[in-house]
Amino acid sequence: MAALLDAPAYRRFLSETHPELAIDDARLGGVPSFLAPLDVREPLRVGPARRAMELLRTCAPALVTPPALFLGTPFERYDQSHLLREMPDVFELTDRVDAASRRHRREVAVLTNVRPSAVPLERWRAAGWWSLPSFPDTVVHLATPDFEAHLKTLPQGDRSGIRRNIRKFERAGHVLERIRDAAGLGDPIYACYRPFFERATVRWQPHTLEYFAKLTELGDDVRLHVARSREGELIGFVVSFRDVEGFQAGRIGVHPDYYRRDAVYFRLLYHVLEEALEERKGGGMLSLEPTGYRMKRHLGAEKVPLVNLVRGISETWSILLGQLGGLGALMLRHLEDRATLERLY
Repeated sequence: MAALLDAPAYRRFLSETHPELAIDDARLGGVPSFLAPLDVREPLRVGPARRAMELLRTCAPALVTPPALFLGTPFERYDQSHLLREMPDVFELTDRVDAASRRHRREVAVLTNVRPSAVPLERWRAAGWWSLPSFPDTVVHLATPDFEAHLKTLPQGDRSGIRRNIRKFERAGHVLERIRDAAGLGDPIYACYRPFFERATVRWQPHTLEYFAKLTELGDDVRLHVARSREGELIGFVVSFRDVEGFQAGRIGVHPDYYRRDAVYFRLLYHVLEEALEERKGGGMLSLEPTGYRMKRHLGAEKVPLVNLVRGISETWSILLGQLGGLGALMLRHLEDRATLERLY
């Protein structure tokens, strides 16, 4: 049986809860894909280039947020290198991508977040794809039998900070609760999610209220935990998925009243690692996804470099990538620099 995140049922669920993305397994002959704008501003470092893009979007939006055909699924897994094993030859795939992109009036095609070591980059380049840096994943290797043993592998200062945050959460009277049936909780979960999404440094495709209300219907491989205040109010949540090699973190949200109170965000994130370690008993890995790089490093996570493979479909984007693809890679080099990632994201 396929793991949940590879199963057709999971993609059907995403398709039903995110109809605007037009998720489809048949469009590319078995390779999953979806339709959405590509916002080229998101990975740019704050500064002149990003400000210029903001200005350009007002007069030429198709040059900043072109309609795109994305290969893969829009959400978890974050690292989509596994798709490469299931794809046809890149030249055959490119023919399918070109035909589907033109049928859906897409300007660009994108395969997001694959490991450079897993991609025969020269062959993809020969087929007309550009390799551009993406936000690295953050991965914790589940090498200990439980969370306490994992903490002992960390520097003393990191251990102390983590334990201090847990005590802060507990002293406030908050508790964590596993939710096995989210029916009726869509509204309070979404009230934690949407403001958190809006203030994020980097945004991807947003989730819908229906997604959270129906998520637990996918079964035990979905782990939805909420934080409740002493009074029983839902003040935060975190989603993770049991996956082939371990666990995959998903969305997290904290009610605006608790953004900087009682270490609610930290406690939710720690719990994902606690559960993964407890279940795997010293094997596999946990993907914590990007951003929060400094905090996740203190939790024992390592960065995994990833790239996006981009192909111009329209004449305009074919020319832009052909002339400026190298410049684009240069403008994204901060995504490969640890100090910059930890300072900005």
